Amino acid sequence: MAKIKYVEFGGTEHVVDVPTGRTVMEGARDNAVPGIDADCGGACACSTCHVYVAPEWVEKLSPIDPMEEDMLDFAYQPDPARSRLTCQIKVTDALDGLVVNLPEKQI
Repeated sequence: MAKIKYVEFGGTEHVVDVPTGRTVMEGARDNAVPGIDADCGGACACSTCHVYVAPEWVEKLSPIDPMEEDMLDFAYQPDPARSRLTCQIKVTDALDGLVVNLPEKQI
């Protein structure tokens, strides 16, 4: 289990316990965190679970695979250094304390 902090665009924070093996997107969806739409249900077929990973966490995540990179092209204001799709971030104990910032909107 890892505590993940989701920070809405306006600054509201949601700290959620997400079970190991789930995704950061599932943690948001299962706990009604606003701003993660997850329209495709985690199939990496849209960009509606886009977030900006806090700088201190970027290097601790697994690398972006080509499919995620392609989908990020459709995200709202992607940041090449910090943007990720939460459906592609598997939760491990090592991610306890992960902070993700939500964009102004999802498209």
